[in-house]
Amino acid sequence: MMHNQLDRLIWRRHRRLFLATGGLALLGCFMNTMLSLHSLPNGPVQLVDGNIQKWDVYSSTYFSAFPYWIVAAYWMVGLLMMNQDLKDNFNQFLFTSGFSRQRVYWSKIKVAMLGLLVIAALTLALDYGLTYGIALTMKSAGVGFHLAWPGVLTSVIVGLLSSIGMFSLTWFAALIVGQTGALVVTIVGFTFSLVGSSTISVNILRESGVTLNAEQQTWLMGAGWLVAAIILFVWGAALYNKLSLEHNGEYLLFPKLKVPVYIVFVVYVTSLSVWGTDGWSLVFWFLASAIFGYCWLWRPRLGEMFHQWRSRRG
Repeated sequence: MMHNQLDRLIWRRHRRLFLATGGLALLGCFMNTMLSLHSLPNGPVQLVDGNIQKWDVYSSTYFSAFPYWIVAAYWMVGLLMMNQDLKDNFNQFLFTSGFSRQRVYWSKIKVAMLGLLVIAALTLALDYGLTYGIALTMKSAGVGFHLAWPGVLTSVIVGLLSSIGMFSLTWFAALIVGQTGALVVTIVGFTFSLVGSSTISVNILRESGVTLNAEQQTWLMGAGWLVAAIILFVWGAALYNKLSLEHNGEYLLFPKLKVPVYIVFVVYVTSLSVWGTDGWSLVFWFLASAIFGYCWLWRPRLGEMFHQWRSRRG
């Protein structure tokens, strides 16, 4: 898998991260599966119902065709892998070793995707194998476990696309945000807000006359994550080529992104907060997001102004 020196350097640097993340994913999947199956009722029961026949992501009380622990693993690796390399100057080590920035950037993504694919395969094997094994041992009690390709394929394909999309979000955020605490707060808040934004997107399509069934919405979501990942990866490659130590410790490592990030933040938060409400709510949330976003992005400058004001008073 690691065919060249750069890949091996990156793997040795981050193998503990992959081992820890993989261990957490497997442990979480094991605990979640055991807790789900612990509450099996007495008498005959099918662990998988008829919805597995649909071309949709399948999840029920007793079985999830794509464990969310895999998504969490992709999210975590994207965040920590880029952030660690920025903080301890591993990037500079690679640059001074003669590797081009573009080669380093894409090699990191390649190593990350290969490592995460192994984690996903092991987690899926544990999820399916454990559920099937329990069903097999309890077959005499009427416990059944029957899969179907539509639900399984859709769950795995869309699940992997969503996972890669989540990786690209945290990867890109860790590339442009230079403060670890602020990075975590930013990306956690944005990740949770995606639940609301997905609902709003479906409503917008419906009001525009585009009616999609559950299966179509699922595949549209997968395609959306793929497009988002491609955009963020390519954009990240362009920014990585301009990465400088000059702005280390600042909220944004690329000062030219302040205005675009500010505009996106205000529009996104306002739209998410006022959907379906009145005009006064629109005004309130616009002002709140505009003020908060300004203080968040330009707070070092505000701090300097405050200290200057205090020194003049003294």
